[in-house]
Amino acid sequence: MDGLDHREFEYLIRDLMVRDGATDVRRVGGAGDNGTDVIATDPAGQRWIIQCKHRKQGLEGAPVGVREFQVLNGTGRPVHGGNVVVLVTNGAVTGRARSFAQGQKLETIDRFLLEDWIAGGRPVWELIGIKGSAVSAMPRTSVIEPDAADRPSETVYSLAEAYDAGLVPWKPATMRQYLLRSQQRGIPLPRSGDGLGHLYTAAELRAWLENWQAQGTPPGRQPE
Repeated sequence: MDGLDHREFEYLIRDLMVRDGATDVRRVGGAGDNGTDVIATDPAGQRWIIQCKHRKQGLEGAPVGVREFQVLNGTGRPVHGGNVVVLVTNGAVTGRARSFAQGQKLETIDRFLLEDWIAGGRPVWELIGIKGSAVSAMPRTSVIEPDAADRPSETVYSLAEAYDAGLVPWKPATMRQYLLRSQQRGIPLPRSGDGLGHLYTAAELRAWLENWQAQGTPPGRQPE
């Protein structure tokens, strides 16, 4: 990702939307784009407006700040008629920018969530928890260990599904930040049921959350 130029990055996001099953997908970035780089329609007919912010240094580059979200907020719905308005970056996003985005109902895809998206375990509307974007829910995946095919399978959850089910108090983007901090604090990370870091059992997530809460004030559920 980091080796791409900004146009190539926009085409990458366009191609990911096509892969996920979106239609009428087009890259429109360039002079006079009015704050959008990719436009698409998801399977439920919702119009997606996506602004791409590429950082050559990835996470080491300048984080996306409030100003970029303000521009997107001023055009995503009023100018482009978006139902889902998204900013995607291969870098980081400041805390103030995340707060602004949540308040304005803008979606954020940072480096960590983008890596999950590229891996292809779930379409983007499931990864970021956009309700109503999929025509029908995908069946949950079951964990079947190669050396234990005869054992009962366990239901696993994406981070978006875990939030909806009340297993974790944070939405996916925030969860990934806390999982990253877990490594810094020496808290064992939940074992991913799919081996890719995308799907977790309820027991794994509860065990991680208990360890996290033991080191600080128990968190409240993130507001919708």
